[in-house]
Amino acid sequence: MPQNRARKARTRAEILDHAARLFRLRGHAGTNIDDIMLAAGLTRGAFYAHFTSKDDLFAEAVRGGHGLLGRLRGDEPAVVLKAYLDKAGLSATVQDCTLAALPGDVARAPLAARLAYANVLYATIAELARAKKRKLDADATVATILAVGAVTLARASGDTRLSDWLLRCAQRAALPLLKPRASPARKRSRSRRKAAGARRAKRAARSRGGRA
Repeated sequence: MPQNRARKARTRAEILDHAARLFRLRGHAGTNIDDIMLAAGLTRGAFYAHFTSKDDLFAEAVRGGHGLLGRLRGDEPAVVLKAYLDKAGLSATVQDCTLAALPGDVARAPLAARLAYANVLYATIAELARAKKRKLDADATVATILAVGAVTLARASGDTRLSDWLLRCAQRAALPLLKPRASPARKRSRSRRKAAGARRAKRAARSRGGRA
């Protein structure tokens, strides 16, 4: 029995892996169950032993968080973001990343897929906010928007120069956002110390003038 369960789990993972790749490449509408099962080397009948429908499989594929999230979990955020926004790897980046490849498909999908996409977004922001105090950090959120948005727009643009420009601008704007900010409280404290020092200097100057 354990062997059967292990074999079933491996088969399910293989179907999911092929499905996720095809969905990112062709979209939800352009991918059918027969294509997925053929890629996995299985018959259509085997599909329903693992998933209830194509929509169910699509939600699972989105939930996997391929691409940007997976890269962030394996390396430093700044290194990952720089490579993610590299024009030389745009094609591979899009084919690899659920967030950039499937936003339009997810927007038209049932709620399960949209919630899965939201969870991947939350997790991506949290990974980019690794050096911050809050997981849902505003700067990390903006960096995510810039990165995914730039890759999505660059992919859609038929103008290579524009695509390259979008990626360069996003990289230039996003990378500084990953650095920890100085605490506003510390800034005010330094200002107060500076003001107090200036007052002491004035009092000392007046005191010297009076003695003179």
